[in-house]
Amino acid sequence: MSLLTDLIGLGMPPEQANVLNSETLSSAPALSSSGSLTAAGSTITDALALTSFVNLVGTAAASTGVKLPIDCPIGQCVYISNNGANGLKVYAQSSQTLNTTIAGATGTTVAITEAIQCIRQSATNWIAIRVTRAT
Repeated sequence: MSLLTDLIGLGMPPEQANVLNSETLSSAPALSSSGSLTAAGSTITDALALTSFVNLVGTAAASTGVKLPIDCPIGQCVYISNNGANGLKVYAQSSQTLNTTIAGATGTTVAITEAIQCIRQSATNWIAIRVTRAT
């Protein structure tokens, strides 16, 4: 039996079963990506506002940073890799928290050997997971 027949046999509507049957890695939606970004500002108010899901910061002067997007869907991930010469500040929006800590004033610092995965957990909180990059 095919996957499509199995899904319909389990009670799934044929239209939905057909979508699941045709999903492959090559047909998955592509996430927006930005490279060679330059971190900006020294506080949440003037940090570079991210607009992509996958972000490579190529230039990070001392004390500069980026700000997570406010319109990111709940459950979505934003990836940030610091390829700059200094630590990179990552801020949530002023009305949000990062790992349940108000990140408006302090943010979190991503070292030059790190990347960070931020998952929008709710309308007001992000979960951040640090990753040491391979060299």
